[in-house]
Amino acid sequence: MKVLITGAGGNLGRVLAPALVERGHEPIMMDYRSIETSYPFIQGDITNKTDVLRAAEGVDAIVHAAALHGIHLSKYTRDDFWTLNVQGTYNVYEAARQYGVSKILLCSTMGVYGESIREVPDSFAKVTEDLPLLAGDFYGESKVLCEHIAQFYSRKDHIQTIAYRLGMFVPESYLNYGIRLLKGGVDDRDVAQAFILGLENSTIDFDVFNIMSDVPFSENEFTRWRKEPLALMEERFPGFAELMLQHGEEPENLLRRWGYTYWSIDRAKERLGYKPNYNFPEFYAALKDNNNNHYPYANLPWWGM
Repeated sequence: MKVLITGAGGNLGRVLAPALVERGHEPIMMDYRSIETSYPFIQGDITNKTDVLRAAEGVDAIVHAAALHGIHLSKYTRDDFWTLNVQGTYNVYEAARQYGVSKILLCSTMGVYGESIREVPDSFAKVTEDLPLLAGDFYGESKVLCEHIAQFYSRKDHIQTIAYRLGMFVPESYLNYGIRLLKGGVDDRDVAQAFILGLENSTIDFDVFNIMSDVPFSENEFTRWRKEPLALMEERFPGFAELMLQHGEEPENLLRRWGYTYWSIDRAKERLGYKPNYNFPEFYAALKDNNNNHYPYANLPWWGM
C-alpha cells in the first residue's frame, strides 16, 4: 500500500517509514518543513486543505501524526491547537473522503483521559479505553475532538479508523526511557508495530487503543507497588537498586516519580494483536550488560516546534 504519513519529520515517521518498507509498503512523507529522507516527500502544511488534497491523491491509507503536543502548551495558543490539531484532522478526513482513501490511522494521546484518572487510596488507577474523556488541558481536548471527527467519518463515510492513545515515546536518556516502560511509556519500535497491525487489519471499522509497554506486574502486584515499590522491584529484578545507584540515581525516588497508574493494553492485545517486544525486562537485561544499543533513539533531539 501507498501510505501517506503527515508530520513525517517527527518521532513516529522516523521509526514507521522503514517498518512500512520492511512489510512491503511505500511510505509517502509529508511535513511542513523540508526534511532529509530517502522516501518520497511532499512539503505541505496540514492546515492548508489544498496541500492535504495534493498529498492524499493516489494513496491507499493515511497515518495522521501532524500535531501540536502537550509540550507546546506554554508556547502556543488554543487557536493554534485548534487550527493544527482539529482543523488539520478535518482536512485529512475530507481529503480521504474525496479520494476514496479507506483507512486512516490517527495519533491520539493518553492525555484524552485527563481528570478521569483518579488516584485510589492504597491502590492505583487503572486506565482502560472505557474511561470518560475528561481532558485536563486543551491539547488533550483537541485530541478528543479529533477522535470524534474520526468516529463521524467512520460512521458516515466508511473510512476505517484506528485511534492510538499513545504513551510516552519521545527521545529520552537511556535510563529514563527504561524506567518509563514501567508506567505509561512505550518503545518507538512497538509504536511502529501497532501502526503496522492497524494498517493490515481489515476487520476494525473504528476503535481506540492504549499503546504502551507491557508492565511486568499483575494488577495485584501494582497495589503493592504503592506501598513498597523498591522491595517489589528487587524481588523481580535483583540488583535493581545497586544498578540505579551506579548510574547516579536514587532508586526509590526514581520509582515514585512515575506515580500510581496502571495503563491497560488488554484491548490492543485482544482486538489488534498488539504484543510489545521492548518492555522493562528487556531494557533491564540490556542495562546490566551495558548494551546501550538496545535503545537506538536515546538522547536524540526532540522534534518539537
